[in-house]
Amino acid sequence: MKTYLLIIIVVLASCNRSGLSKKLAGCDSLVITFNASNKDSIIHQISTTETKAIQKMAGFLKGKETEFYKCGYDGNMLFFKGGIQVMPVVFKFREEGCQTFVYDLDNKTVSSSMGNEAVSFLKSLLEGKNWY
Repeated sequence: MKTYLLIIIVVLASCNRSGLSKKLAGCDSLVITFNASNKDSIIHQISTTETKAIQKMAGFLKGKETEFYKCGYDGNMLFFKGGIQVMPVVFKFREEGCQTFVYDLDNKTVSSSMGNEAVSFLKSLLEGKNWY
């Protein structure tokens, strides 16, 4: 019985993540904005149509679900398909212990942990480097 319950949980969890993949499939542009520390004013903005960069950022969203921290946000990512916004994401990466992505998926707000690679990638983009 425990085995069946575990299988059901794994399937449901993977369905949620595949829902994210389906939602972002075919996105053809991405805009990332960075806010000034603890402010809403935008200090840097990046936009790209490079598929590799879009897929890399989308892949970062698949981190482990985590609790909702009240740390504020450092920026936004806006995924587009054919000029239509598909999914907005807010993120926090500057403060250790609060490094998360927050987005809505299937009428549910999701907070996922941000890995070290995502943190480094966002820091490098903020510094003006665009390596994918």
